[in-house]
Amino acid sequence: MATVRLKIVPPPEEWFVKLSTERPDDEFTLLTVTNARDGLFGVFEVETDDIEAVTATLDDIDEIRSYDLSHAENRTAVIQYTATESIVHAATVDAGVVPVCPVTVTDGEMVASATVSHEHLSRLGDRLREIGATFEVLSLSQTADGRGNLLTDAQREFVAEAVERGYYDTPRRCTLTELAAELDITTGAASGMAHRAEERILKAFVNETPL
Repeated sequence: MATVRLKIVPPPEEWFVKLSTERPDDEFTLLTVTNARDGLFGVFEVETDDIEAVTATLDDIDEIRSYDLSHAENRTAVIQYTATESIVHAATVDAGVVPVCPVTVTDGEMVASATVSHEHLSRLGDRLREIGATFEVLSLSQTADGRGNLLTDAQREFVAEAVERGYYDTPRRCTLTELAAELDITTGAASGMAHRAEERILKAFVNETPL
């Protein structure tokens, strides 16, 4: 699995592209979007100096069936909406990918994150190209298991115990044999667990941190 952060430029007919390009200085944040009867239900937050101009733009977008200004304070407003469709949402669902909200949208560009397999990431790229969207991978990091965690439960327990008992201190305050005894495993098992955990941590560090 991989955690990917994408910048996507959807085709101009996407409704939130119309909204955000009409208001290029505003920042829109999609807080949630779900399938509803014959369309979508969602909630977004907008940072704006003119909420009346935002709602006037919504009035002119055919895909927006209804909306409700549920909160407005200072420059921030929260709007619930129902829409007939979202081209990008349909493409991501078809690719088997569910972007993790919040998703930011500014002047026609959206930034979204998702944890996906390499197969689904490739499929998402194909679907985005098919709808005429362009995209850029802003960051990509490997995850070690299906839940997006770097270490397994046993490896996390081992590393936590090792750090607490000073195994990684200089000089060491705990030997591998003592650590294994504390965890009720053999020294060989502790050695293997240490190697695998350290490998994953180091690879994640190298992938995510410029050297």
